[in-house]
Amino acid sequence: MLPITKDYIPINKYSRAGMKLKAKRGIVMHYTASPGASAKNISTYFASLAQQVGKGRYASAHYSVDRISIYNSLPDDELAYHCGSETYTKEALAHLGTYPNNSTVGIEMCIEKDGSIHEDTFNNVVDLAVYLIRERSFPNVFFTHKEVVGWKECPLPWIKTPEEYERFKQAVNFKLNPLKEEVAMEEDDDMNKVLDYAQWTWNELDKFIGDAYNDKIIDEWAWVEKVRKKKLTYGELLMLKVLIDERRRKKA
Repeated sequence: MLPITKDYIPINKYSRAGMKLKAKRGIVMHYTASPGASAKNISTYFASLAQQVGKGRYASAHYSVDRISIYNSLPDDELAYHCGSETYTKEALAHLGTYPNNSTVGIEMCIEKDGSIHEDTFNNVVDLAVYLIRERSFPNVFFTHKEVVGWKECPLPWIKTPEEYERFKQAVNFKLNPLKEEVAMEEDDDMNKVLDYAQWTWNELDKFIGDAYNDKIIDEWAWVEKVRKKKLTYGELLMLKVLIDERRRKKA
């Protein structure tokens, strides 16, 4: 993971109220909507809002991420003005409470000049999300900005291509549970291996499958052939055993 650059906004009315989160209930994903702007640019912009006089704009997010850097604009256990709205979706209200800024951390994803999210930025955001879950005690619960407020097309690249949002969540889960994924892959490989049996075991298996064919429990001769040619896999044997036992039980 890239080092996180702390670039804290001074306490101010418009972008850092200095109030602690009331809970940690989710991670909200945004995009900068500023083609070519860097994470540092975004952090500097949030800080500049402190200079406003009178009725100004309220805006900030905890983290901004680009291809080469991660900027942290305010502590992630403080409230940021990243998903405030007059209305919220039913799902957001149910999971995040009546004011989601009070219970979420916000991540701004920088976009390229063509409006896309670079793969390096994508991977850096995955790493940051894993860090927030593992080290900062946020739950593995994600919302896009649109999923929170309902009306804003943010992050636009993921709204246009929702499979990228799904890919992101899958990548986070893979990094959080790498051993489970590896075990699953190993188990799949084992299921595809041809049975390594002694001849007498193949003979017993030939009788078991042959009897099922003769009794019309299974009607595919190919299974008998597979056993006689010693080409049956562990996965196929498991499937046949369950199938034959179930059909015999129903026939009895």
